[in-house]
Amino acid sequence: MEDYNAWELHWSSGDALWPVLILAVLFPLTLWFFWFSLSRLLSTRKKILLFSLRITALVLLLLVTLQPRIELKHVLPQRNAVAVLIDDSKSLGVKTFPDGLPRMQLIRDAIEQSGDFFERLKQTHQVDYYFFSDRLTPVSREKIVSGYRPRGLNTDFPGVFTELQKRYEGKSLQGMILLSDGADLSQEGDQLSPEMSGLMSGFDGPLYTYTAGDPGGVKDLGIPRVEVSDFGFVHQPLNLTATINATNMGARSVSVVLKEGNKIHASRILNLKPGQERYQVELNFTPGTTGKRFYTLSMPVFAGEAVEVNNQAHFQINVVRDRIRVLHLNGRPSWDSRFLREVLANNPKVDLLSFFILRTLTDDVMASTQELSLIPFPSNLLFTDYLSSFDLVIFHNFRFKPFIDRKYLTNIKSFVEKGGAFLMIGGDLSFQSGEYQRTPVEDILPVRMDRNTQWFSNEEFRAQLVPGLFRHPILQLEKDEARNREVWDSMPPINGRNTGLIPVEGAQVLAAQDAAKVASTPVLATRRFGEGRSMVIATDMLWNWNFLRVGQGGSGRYYQKFWENVIAWMTRDPQMDPLQVETGKDHYWEDEKVLMHFRSLAPDYNPRANQKARIIVRSIPEGREWVNEEQVLDENGEGRYEFTPPAEGFYTAEVLLDSGEGISSRRETRFTVFSPTTEFERPQANPGLMKTLADATVGGMHRSLSQSARIENLTFPNPDYEVKINSRALSLWDSWWSYGLLLFFLTAEWWIRRKSGLS
Repeated sequence: MEDYNAWELHWSSGDALWPVLILAVLFPLTLWFFWFSLSRLLSTRKKILLFSLRITALVLLLLVTLQPRIELKHVLPQRNAVAVLIDDSKSLGVKTFPDGLPRMQLIRDAIEQSGDFFERLKQTHQVDYYFFSDRLTPVSREKIVSGYRPRGLNTDFPGVFTELQKRYEGKSLQGMILLSDGADLSQEGDQLSPEMSGLMSGFDGPLYTYTAGDPGGVKDLGIPRVEVSDFGFVHQPLNLTATINATNMGARSVSVVLKEGNKIHASRILNLKPGQERYQVELNFTPGTTGKRFYTLSMPVFAGEAVEVNNQAHFQINVVRDRIRVLHLNGRPSWDSRFLREVLANNPKVDLLSFFILRTLTDDVMASTQELSLIPFPSNLLFTDYLSSFDLVIFHNFRFKPFIDRKYLTNIKSFVEKGGAFLMIGGDLSFQSGEYQRTPVEDILPVRMDRNTQWFSNEEFRAQLVPGLFRHPILQLEKDEARNREVWDSMPPINGRNTGLIPVEGAQVLAAQDAAKVASTPVLATRRFGEGRSMVIATDMLWNWNFLRVGQGGSGRYYQKFWENVIAWMTRDPQMDPLQVETGKDHYWEDEKVLMHFRSLAPDYNPRANQKARIIVRSIPEGREWVNEEQVLDENGEGRYEFTPPAEGFYTAEVLLDSGEGISSRRETRFTVFSPTTEFERPQANPGLMKTLADATVGGMHRSLSQSARIENLTFPNPDYEVKINSRALSLWDSWWSYGLLLFFLTAEWWIRRKSGLS
């Protein structure tokens, strides 16, 4: 017993209910028959003795049936708890009318001025403080003053009180003090849902509510919602619909302006009317460049407005190219051009313009020119007026004479230098046979042409990938490296290639007829030229990769995947850039950490291990620099960086690689940090809801906070409350003495009856 300071007697659970009920019925009947069986005894003392023995035996039987046990326990007295809930949601930043003080200031002042009350309450109860919006955050009373600021996204009373109930499950919560403006958009007006009413009535102690702010006199102009697509096409119009809230603004004209940085894209004058609080504004604008574009929809801030931050709304649109424009020139119809054109025409991302040369001036067609319906080749339009509108130009076994004047080849070179892409596909009308040597086109190709060798070979071969360039994105037909090698090894053979092609400096030969003789047998070669890219496919027999593979029981999907990779690489798809920078998502809330991940690949697309990278984070459009740090990439050429934005707005994260001789490459990504304005849809305080919450508890009460308000004269129940630290249960019925006593009384009764001459 020295280990325990209390005990408690327990009886059997409901398992013994039926036996007890049966015994309760049988006991009176048994005792009645037993009393009459003693009528022959003349001694009253013997009657009473026998009857007492029978009663004692039956009582012992009942006690054994009830299975009593004693619990020895060690208990400690505990204090009852009182929870102080302090609203820190965004709406607490709304200014009161007419003082112009933020609502949170009223709460902070009330806590400070009520220090004596909380000290007295602390002597009798455990006082727990919490910040809350949609969840509870424990806080000390000292930090309420220094760390209190409106930060929560929205007020959620049902979620908060549900969490509070779970926190104090098995504990004694004897009351709550709630300080808030009551701006809970999950509740309609000042009425509680049936679920909320049931939740509040489940608390033992009273709820005392204090409302910060007056629902009347709030003056506010805000943009609670902007509806616009999160992506768009460059040079294609987009529609935007904004919801405007105007509370107590009177009759006036308001300008609604859409900007990208300092550039105005659209604007409209909105005429406000007295008594009308909600308006819809539609704007139309056209993105001018691709990438992540940041926009701001704003209205002026008027004197006396309760909320200023909701007068503008930020949003981001990912602007992409509508379709990739491809110009495909074919020297003559062939199976290779047919299969390629099929891939291009069926690609939804490609806008294809094809020209086939069906006859030349030297062809004998046995008909006069007037009898032919063919159109003249529009070389002037294609290579002067419209060349810049294309993303990729393909010369497919195409001899430029006499269709294209040599001066237009200079335009093609300029087109690639400025960011365009050019692909030459082999055949008997291409390269030397097409007379491209010593032309501006040869200057941009990854190969130079040797006139003094054979120009074409009909030898059958399998294209061999060049070691070290296997990671090039053009060659990625499967994600798994081993599976990708198997696919390339199984590609059907090619019947012929253009010869006399010598790779130039800076070119990358991806595949050759003989991997040991790359310089003399290139088949696939690429090159970066200026801002653009060029590529050579030294054969017009790649259609075998489709036709023969299908004939062997396979599919043509690898042929299609190869051409998708070619188009993506040549048109500089961001996913194929050797330097990749990305964030976990495009949109972040205030105080949310931004995780940046970046990866760097060498020109051969193998990881750059242990290279230095500089991370720069700036705000847009101010250009203020928040981060400028250096980091060393790991063995996989990857790096990570965490950044907590200081405020809402637009940001750009840029990674610069240092090759040792200066910046070798750079890449950036953009993200947006939002300050939620959900609570500003209805910025008015709601004292009615606060009063309803208090009335839903036993003894609850509601009051309003003024500038000099104090929290005082509140009472909370304080019953004795103990916590069990240790316990031990001892059974009182399944022991030798309980059954021994029962047997003793029954035996004693039988012996006396027999001595008295009874049966």
